[in-house]
Amino acid sequence: MRTPSVKALKTIFGDNAKRAKALLGMTRDQLLEVPAGAARLAECYHGPSTPDIRMHCLNDLGGFYGVECFDTDKGPCMYLNAGDTYTPTLVRFNDSYRVVCWGDIAERHCA
Repeated sequence: MRTPSVKALKTIFGDNAKRAKALLGMTRDQLLEVPAGAARLAECYHGPSTPDIRMHCLNDLGGFYGVECFDTDKGPCMYLNAGDTYTPTLVRFNDSYRVVCWGDIAERHCA
C-alpha cells in the first residue's frame, strides 16, 4: 500500500502530519484501539473495512467534514471531505493513499 510522505501530509494535516502517517501504517487491530476507530466499529451493524476505519481515524485528526466515497470505472474512491471538490485532501483510490483533489479523479474516471 502506497502512502504520501509526511511532507505531503503536512499540507492537509499541518502539525498532525506525523500522526496521520502513523495511522496510515497501523494494522486493523491497532486502528481499533484508537477512539475514532472503536467508535466507527461500534456504529456499524456489519463490520466496516479496514480502509474505512483508517479514514475515520484520519478524519478525527480535524479539519474535515467526514469520510465520503463514490464509484468510478476503476473502483471506489474514498476521501476526506475538505469542503470543496478541488481542495487537496487525502484520497484512497486504487489501493493507495494520495494527497490530491477528489474532483480530478471524478472527472477522469466517472462517466
